[in-house]
Amino acid sequence: MNASRRIRVLALSPIPEEGAGCRFRVAQYIPSLEAAGFDVTLSTLFTRDFFRSVYRPGGYAAKAAGFALLAARHLASLVHVSKFDVILLYREVLPIGPAIVERMLGSRRLPPMVFDFDDAIFLPSVSEANRLIATLKVPQKVSTIIRASDRVIAGNEYLATYARRFNPHVVVIPTSVDTERLKPRSGWPAAVPSGDPIVGWIGSPTTSAYLRLLERVMPRVAARHRFRLRVSGADRAVQFPGVNTENIEWALDREVDLFNTCDIGIYPLADDEWARGKCGFKAIQFMAAGVPVVAAAVGVNREIIQDGVNGFLAATEEEWVEKLGRLVDDAALRRRFAEAGRRTIEGGYSVKVNAPHVAAVLRDAAALGIRDARR
Repeated sequence: MNASRRIRVLALSPIPEEGAGCRFRVAQYIPSLEAAGFDVTLSTLFTRDFFRSVYRPGGYAAKAAGFALLAARHLASLVHVSKFDVILLYREVLPIGPAIVERMLGSRRLPPMVFDFDDAIFLPSVSEANRLIATLKVPQKVSTIIRASDRVIAGNEYLATYARRFNPHVVVIPTSVDTERLKPRSGWPAAVPSGDPIVGWIGSPTTSAYLRLLERVMPRVAARHRFRLRVSGADRAVQFPGVNTENIEWALDREVDLFNTCDIGIYPLADDEWARGKCGFKAIQFMAAGVPVVAAAVGVNREIIQDGVNGFLAATEEEWVEKLGRLVDDAALRRRFAEAGRRTIEGGYSVKVNAPHVAAVLRDAAALGIRDARR
């Protein structure tokens, strides 16, 4: 490929930018990639409105009709795929069915393909609002997609270990944040807000079930310490006995403000295979915002957080109660963790650090040109 010519990238995602995966694994890198000589076209299956409707219970007939229309449009747009130099596929083309389209995209007659994933999507999983489609999901297709790809980007080493079973060309690039956009609030870290500290959980309908893991922890902490719990993004209002709780609707244009209003962040997870595939992103976001975090001692959280240095890890109910209580009571400790956490994100989990790695993978794949027959 001519080194002076700009590299044309077709980025495919099943979810729109409002979904965290597309926003942080693909869309936020586009300005950096374009500055580095790439022209990126992002094509998503779901519209913003349909994406919002997906996680509302019921309405299956309307969802099915809407999905069919969007899928037809998305697939029709792929007729122009040969005009690009490289394909960047986030997760999958369609969230149901086998990897028929992905195998087509992996054809030697089409541009090289880079596959990016940040969850253990090779395991069975479906949101509570969409249990009826569980039989239509085919997690086994992930191995097929990996085999069909020229390069693979995994969000953590757990995912990379799985991917290397099917493809030797795998790199780990953690989910990152734009530290110029998500940064501490004005006056940080010296300014300590008056009033009771705000303990924040920010998530999505699919992750709100993890809050139930703290249904014994939060009342115990509230019985000993004064704080307010602020929940944003859950699928329903959350309330723990004896805990002063605010439920706030999540919105993309208020995301930074939501993090900036918290004094402490909590990131509970179950200790299971699905959670081990997660990329610790809520911890990363809290830390980028200069908010000290207590996180489940699961998976990649153990790499991001050094317990007692830049945050707390908790593996048991007693640890959650003790460590969260310490942060609620100790403003100086919160400040120390906040500063150390921000340095951690700036050093290894920022767009500034990782955009060149994404560019290198895409450039490497594009250099393959039209590929030889698959192995």
